Amino acid sequence: MNEEFLAELAAIIGAACMLFGVVLMFLMVTLFFCETEEVERRIATPGKQLDGIRSIWGNGPIGRWMRVSHVYVFFVFRKLPRIGARIESRMGDEEEPLPRSLKLWVIVPYTACVTLTLLFFLSGWYLGAI
Repeated sequence: MNEEFLAELAAIIGAACMLFGVVLMFLMVTLFFCETEEVERRIATPGKQLDGIRSIWGNGPIGRWMRVSHVYVFFVFRKLPRIGARIESRMGDEEEPLPRSLKLWVIVPYTACVTLTLLFFLSGWYLGAI
């Protein structure tokens, strides 16, 4: 493997990651959003942060992206050892356990989008664009 081959591979990976990341982001705010709304409806208790975020950001594309992000943060940050319980109690409550499939509708696409974004920037760094 020579340097030219690796540069071409990085360019292809970067372009593919950008394309799939944008498509995935579009899908999360359109087709997958009904599942996110269902999760948000179940965990956003009145007076908590997720309930306020729903009314502040609304239902536009940027608002939907912010709502998806906050629901994802709720699931990820509540697993932190010392501060997770405080974050969970401030953002919302999972009063009844959500089905795993419903949680995965939020966690898997968002994690994939973040991973694709990271790979895009790493390929740009390797090519010297950053």
